[in-house]
This record gives sequence, C-alpha cells and structure tokens, in this order.
Amino acid sequence: MLFSILACVFGGTMRNREFIIYEDYDSLSKAVALRMAEFVRTNPQSLLCLAAGETPLGALRALVALQSENKVDLRTCWYVGLDEWLGLGYGDPGSCAQIMQDIFYGPAGIPSDHLSVFDGLDEDTDFQTKKAFDFIKARGGISLALLGIGMNGHLGFNEPGTTVDFPGGTIDLDETTRTVGKKYFAKPFPLDKGITIGLKHLLAAKRILLMANGEKKAGIVETCMRESPDPSRPASFLQDHPGFELYLDKGAASRLLDRNQE
Repeated sequence: MLFSILACVFGGTMRNREFIIYEDYDSLSKAVALRMAEFVRTNPQSLLCLAAGETPLGALRALVALQSENKVDLRTCWYVGLDEWLGLGYGDPGSCAQIMQDIFYGPAGIPSDHLSVFDGLDEDTDFQTKKAFDFIKARGGISLALLGIGMNGHLGFNEPGTTVDFPGGTIDLDETTRTVGKKYFAKPFPLDKGITIGLKHLLAAKRILLMANGEKKAGIVETCMRESPDPSRPASFLQDHPGFELYLDKGAASRLLDRNQE
C-alpha cells in the first residue's frame, strides 16, 4: 500500500491496488525521493536501477538534496544504469551517461566502483551487456528500480513487443521512442538503437517505483494499468508485481480518475 506525503490530492484503485496522486510534479518528485530515502536507509547495501528519463530527474535531484541534509547516505548503495542510446557517451549532452553523472551520480558522490553504466560508444555491445548482467548478479539482483513510462509504454528501452523473458541488451528503437527522444539533444543524432536492462531483470526487482506526470501520459498510464498485460505495452507487466508502486500527478492520473468515477 502506498502512503501520502506532501500535497497529496487523493488516491484511487486499479486491479485491487492503491495509488496516490500528487498535486504537481514538484510534490510528486519529493514524495518519490522520500520513499527512496526510506528504502535506502533500511537497505543501505542495495542495488538500484535508475532511469535517466525526464520524469524521474526531479526525484533524483530531491534525493540528492535529502543527502545534503544528512537524511540519507546514497554512497553506500550500488547502481546499475538502466539504458543508453547506442553511439552516444558521456561527452554527448543528452546521453543517459551524461544526464545521470551530472544530475545524480556526481552530486551524490557515488564511488565509481559502486557504479555500472552502459558505454554507448563501445561497439562490443555483448561485453557491455555481460558487464551489466555480472554486476547485477554480484549484488544479488536489483533491489529497487525507479522508472518512467514512455509514450508507447516502454520501460527503459524495453520497446513495444518486448517479452518478460528478455534479459536485456541491444534493441531496435520504436518510432515513438526515436521521435520523443529528440527532445534530449540540441543537435541531431541517429537514435535507431539502444542498449538496456531487460524486463526479466526489472521484474525480478524487489521494489519498482513508476512515475508519470502530465496529461500527455494519462492515456498510456490508463492503458497500461487498466488493460491486460501485453508485450505491445511493456509497462503493463508491472500491474501484478508484488513490489510495484505507482506515483502520479493529477494530469497523469486524469484518465484513471475518470474511470473510477464512472
């Protein structure tokens, strides 16, 4: 069961699971950060997998702020990068590596040996995949994953059509992902392929926090949370995960709320 923190509007239900809705993106981000800080305090050696998408970044900034207030120590945990655009690395503004290093890993002071991220510039993608898998195995699996949901229902680069037994690796990116992804870059990049932690590893995580904000996400949130799980919308597989928690602002929750009131 989720709990209310900071400017909660009200909650709802979906498939016998409760969710909490927050007034705006700022209160949503702070609530998720507090939830993550609570988890880290009780699981200080855990392995976290954090999305570099636009939505989770507010929570990551708030989490770093909590550390600066001595309310959590993020340096004791381990981190595996969720995904990366193939052909891009830290030197490319907008890459997952650049975003996460500059917004979270660097400011939080995460030791380099506590971190495994994909190098999108390495042509040996099999090596990059094995390195991530070995890191996850050495830590006993992912303890907590913080995810956003794509407009096409993807999680990381688990694109539409991905099945629950996909462990991860390289993948052809869906047209929607390629189109939406342009917003991260000041100059054109070929956004045809990605590399990602797969659904198999993500769904094995003990805790999964999924964030969504804005009315633009309302339709895909409703579809993934109301309709039966299906590979065409990978986020729909989260519905029955025992450690799944859904965090929404009013805009992203609007379609779910309309259904609840019918």
